[in-house]
Amino acid sequence: MSDSDTEAVRQHSREAESFTAGYDQLGQDPYASCFAYSRRRLDLLLEHLLPAQPARPDLLDVGCGTGHHLKALRSRGYDAVGVDGSGAMLREARGLDRSVPLAQSDVTALPFRSASFDAALSVEVHRYLPDPLPLLREIARVLRPGGACFVTAVPWLSLNGYPIVNRLLPARPGFSPLRQYFTSVGALRAQLAAAGLLPVEVHAVYWGPLNWVERLAPKRLPGFLRRWEATDARVSAGGWGRSTSNMLLAVARRPEASA
Repeated sequence: MSDSDTEAVRQHSREAESFTAGYDQLGQDPYASCFAYSRRRLDLLLEHLLPAQPARPDLLDVGCGTGHHLKALRSRGYDAVGVDGSGAMLREARGLDRSVPLAQSDVTALPFRSASFDAALSVEVHRYLPDPLPLLREIARVLRPGGACFVTAVPWLSLNGYPIVNRLLPARPGFSPLRQYFTSVGALRAQLAAAGLLPVEVHAVYWGPLNWVERLAPKRLPGFLRRWEATDARVSAGGWGRSTSNMLLAVARRPEASA
């Protein structure tokens, strides 16, 4: 684990309760903040891509955080297991669902045997890794042949402008102190392919300069997001919106075993 990876774990440990509060807000009003809205859009896309009551239910959530996705997926018939580097995040996840299996581990050295899972999910991990290839190779290793992975990343050209802000103002109040790492649709495809995961689809999760609306007119944000969502859905579904979206979701598979 690199120094930047370790600092990301420490920072997220400090913010664990805030993440829980953010997901609680998602349940109360998914338009109340950009965080809640982004997770609403991601949840809707994952519900579309991950069918309920799957025939192959073993799923690993890599960087499971406070357990939001674990709980949702287990309610839809997945035998979901979570792993995270932060003990504080895992405590929040246990508070959400004490029955879920959890492990604390470096996400680039997963404590599971090869070919253990039918699917893997990794939300908001890629962006904190200066080199995401070890993570992606570990995901490929623990997937069974034909298994699918779902990995989020952030493009350089995001209309929120966050990649520029993160480089220029990393320690200013109200901004994350963590250096983050951004990508492009083509680079993300190449990274997954280099890890042995094919074919690769890349979806836009949500689109638009929404963080600036939240900063400049926070009281108007919920109404704006309700009106914006239909446009967002259309743009995100079109290929041209991916490169400037605020979050990407890549879908790839471990190749079937050769005969």
